[in-house]
Formats: sequence, C-alpha cells, structure tokens
Amino acid sequence: MSVRSVLYIRTKPGRRDEVVALFERLRVLEQASRQGGFVGSEVQLPVDGDDLVLVTATWTTPEAYRGWLDNPARAEMRADLEPLVVGDPESRVFEIVETFAV
Repeated sequence: MSVRSVLYIRTKPGRRDEVVALFERLRVLEQASRQGGFVGSEVQLPVDGDDLVLVTATWTTPEAYRGWLDNPARAEMRADLEPLVVGDPESRVFEIVETFAV
C-alpha cells in the first residue's frame, strides 16, 4: 500500500509566493525526502491566484508520513511558516488505490 498526504496551507493575502520561497529556501521537500518511506512530493499553486499552497507527497505507509509529521526538522520549519499563514494547515492522508499514467 502507498498513501498520499495532502496539505492545504492558506496564506495571508499576498503572501503565497513567500511561502513557496520559504519551502525552497528551507529545502522542505529535500528534508522530507530523508524521511524513511518518502516516495515523492510536489508544491502546487491554484491557477486562479488564490492565497493557497497545496503540498502533496507520496509515502510507502501512513506511518512513514506520521514519521515526517513528528520529525524535529519539520517542527523547526513551522516556526518560519507561521507568520505567513492563516490558521493551521489542513492535512489529510489518502490511500492510493489506483493509478494511471500515459
């Protein structure tokens, strides 16, 4: 089984690009890739310009994602993120039951 984590980050108005730059500067995806069970990740932006950042990642198991959530490196990054966002990011985990690519 593999799972996909989906993280919705609502940014303060006009701060979306700063969140993306922060992810790049802190190498968040690279840091996550060092977590056991990491498969891949993406940072995505809505094409309508909404103040939202979507981060998805694929993990071998839900426990692997839990390991990332509990990783001290992630907690350190969160302090830099908090001034740029509204509320807590919303996270969900989905079991991948079928894929198709061409």
